[in-house]
Amino acid sequence: MKETTFTLKSPVDGLNLSCLMVEPEGEVRALIVMSHGVMEHKERYLPIMRRFAEFGFASAINDQRGNGQSVKEAQDDGYTYGAGSDGILRDMRALAEHLMGLYPGKKQFLFGHSMGALCCLGYLKRYGKDVNGVILSGLPASNGAVGAGKAYIKLKKRFKGARYRDENVNKLMTGNYASRFAGETSPFCWLNSDPARVSEFEQDPLCGRIYTLDGCLSVLDMMSEAYDDKGWDKVSSMCPVFIAVGENDPCAEGEKGAAEGERFLKRVGLVRAEHKSYERMRHEILNEPEAEKPIHDMLNRLVAWL
Repeated sequence: MKETTFTLKSPVDGLNLSCLMVEPEGEVRALIVMSHGVMEHKERYLPIMRRFAEFGFASAINDQRGNGQSVKEAQDDGYTYGAGSDGILRDMRALAEHLMGLYPGKKQFLFGHSMGALCCLGYLKRYGKDVNGVILSGLPASNGAVGAGKAYIKLKKRFKGARYRDENVNKLMTGNYASRFAGETSPFCWLNSDPARVSEFEQDPLCGRIYTLDGCLSVLDMMSEAYDDKGWDKVSSMCPVFIAVGENDPCAEGEKGAAEGERFLKRVGLVRAEHKSYERMRHEILNEPEAEKPIHDMLNRLVAWL
């Protein structure tokens, strides 16, 4: 397989978007446009991209603005340059158009994890005519307090500025997820049941830093867009969507949250939405000790959707 790193100019403001693509050795059967979560970067998805390539899928992912190498300065991590959720989705579209330009006529699927799953829903609403299926890993559960959270962040921005990093806002964003795991000391223990993988995340210099107020507002705006009942008319009712979450994922709210996500998608017309929760797993199901279970299910669906 072929692994390529390249740069795209954002159509929003010209920001250099650092991108990664993995292509299979032989025929490309279909395309997968990917989106990662907050506080992380594209290289963490190389293992699953390689698995996709083994099955003939060409996949691409960009560091979202303010993450990884899609920054103007190192201190800009967690800062979305005022572009908001709209800018993140337009960046994602630029990546998709690049991939479609390389492989015209191929089916296009979406894969997103956590915040990236919300991005996939926002993308689907805007550009659904080009999408043939969606996999949502660790989809954050809908939260009725989003409106109040956005108002609070906007007020903070007025006094502190868009680049300010606020511990209280960070707690609002993560909901004190770590506190649900008694006896575990890492603030990121909610990500994975394997302490070694949690430690890897903590030691990665491109992971885990508190987002700026600007970045936090972009995340909440994306959630608002993803769970808005309006605007789904561009999407085929037959587009399949697979929600995969860990049973012990406090962000996705496990089985309960995934079931609610499926009901939401069916309510807006996506009749082929489905979900599955995985025992003993937390938020990052692709990095769990038993990750092969959800990966197997994802690959089976992608092949079936061809």
